[in-house]
Amino acid sequence: MAQLKYFNSNKEYFWGDWYFKSHVMPEEFNYKAHKKELSRYYEQRGFKVSMMFDDYFSSLNGIHSDRYLSMDVYYFYVIPSLNRHDFKDAYLDKNIYSELFPMVKQPLAIVKNIHGHFYRDGEEITAHQAVDAVLQYRGHMIIKPTVETCNGEGVEQLVNPDAARIQALFQRYGINFTIQEKVIQHPDLQRVNPTSLNSMRLYTYRRNNGSYEFLYPYAHLRFGGKGAIKDNVSQGGGTCLIDKNGLVDDRVFRFKNMSVSSLKEETGVEHLVVPNYDGVIRTLLKMHRRLPYFDFVGWDVTVLPDGEPLFIEFNLVPSVEGPQMMAGPMFGDYLDEVIDRARQVESVRVQTSKKTFGKGMPFYLYAQ
Repeated sequence: MAQLKYFNSNKEYFWGDWYFKSHVMPEEFNYKAHKKELSRYYEQRGFKVSMMFDDYFSSLNGIHSDRYLSMDVYYFYVIPSLNRHDFKDAYLDKNIYSELFPMVKQPLAIVKNIHGHFYRDGEEITAHQAVDAVLQYRGHMIIKPTVETCNGEGVEQLVNPDAARIQALFQRYGINFTIQEKVIQHPDLQRVNPTSLNSMRLYTYRRNNGSYEFLYPYAHLRFGGKGAIKDNVSQGGGTCLIDKNGLVDDRVFRFKNMSVSSLKEETGVEHLVVPNYDGVIRTLLKMHRRLPYFDFVGWDVTVLPDGEPLFIEFNLVPSVEGPQMMAGPMFGDYLDEVIDRARQVESVRVQTSKKTFGKGMPFYLYAQ
């Protein structure tokens, strides 16, 4: 009997398993029980996916399914079929968000450093003027890198820094960073953890027919641990699902920890409803229309005290491990369509070399 030929190669399949075991599963989880059993759903569509993913995800959310996306199918086939990966880098710098989405409320930027140049209110300024601008601001500030970052890497809080501290920070961060006002979020969201900016991750998908859909089963609230300023699990925080009406679920999930706890028991917060949730969704669907090259976007957003949505950042390769851990197979009713699109991806092997120039800019040379 001839061996089935899959879209994803054995090398990609093993990479997907390795990535999942290394970055998602805790060491103590027994992934071998159904590792060699393949998903019937994906086999019928030409992909090789282990039922190991169902073993793990269903152990947390109770949802058994053969439709969970494996890491290789998602990163090597789904993402390239939905988003122009070769255009992605042009949208990476968080400093350009105000140009992309001028109609949406964003944190006030006191100083921006773009490619080694300082800017304030859209005008280029000197390093000395940038120091003065930070010194003149009288509120709490946040400094963070703006290119190739995730999980709150490099985020620090500034309170009344002197000139020497500011100059030292400029030297340490080098290029591509911003100093922003510290956001004052809606008091209902702040109750979950007063010290961190408790943001929501929401997802929108542009279908083949051109309609824009909000993937509500996977929306979740993220909050930091006690005393943390970052809203991620590495800071002792957790995530809770948000239903279509904005009600925050009591279950707190922790990534790579195999734990599900209670929001009420941990924080005393219960029956939390995200303020102006419908307005948040409408805003994101409107924003997605300004990204014609990308059909799947993960958005980070919070809500201000007056109920207005505040956009923080977007992700063009949003991870699906967390959403699947909480809410079941990613894309839900749209998965058939997404996999049909993924079947159109062609793998072409090329040789590459990477050159890095001044200011840390990589350049890739491809030769077939």
